[in-house]
Amino acid sequence: MIDEQHVEQLRTAARAKVVTEARNAKLLDAAFAIISHNSSHQRFGPLGEGPLPIDLRVLRDRFSEVQIEDARRRARALFQDAFQAGEDALAQRFSHPEIVDKLRQRHPGFSDKCYQDTVRQGCFLAR
Repeated sequence: MIDEQHVEQLRTAARAKVVTEARNAKLLDAAFAIISHNSSHQRFGPLGEGPLPIDLRVLRDRFSEVQIEDARRRARALFQDAFQAGEDALAQRFSHPEIVDKLRQRHPGFSDKCYQDTVRQGCFLAR
C-alpha cells in the first residue's frame, strides 16, 4: 500500500530543493531547473494529482519580469531539444561531447549541468 503522506513529503522536499537551487543559480540555470522539474514531475501519477508546478515568479526577488520571461523562453527551447539529443545519444549518431557541444552552440549561456541534464532527460524520453 502506498503511503500517500510519505509521497507528499517527498514531493514537497523535491520541490523545495529545486526552489532553493533556482534561487541560488544564475537566471538561465534557474529557469531550466524549474521548467525541467515541472515538465518531468507532471508526467507521473494520476491526472490532476501530480505536484503543483513551481512558478518562475519565485525568482522575482532577483530578476525582472522581462529577464524571467526571456529565460523561460530560452530554457523551454533547450528543453524542447532534449528528445533529439536523447535520440542522437541512444543511436550513437554523435559522441556525448558532440551532443553537448551542439546544445551549447544552439542554446548558449547555460551551465554544463543543464546541457548534461538535457541529454539525460532526452535519453529517458527517447526510449
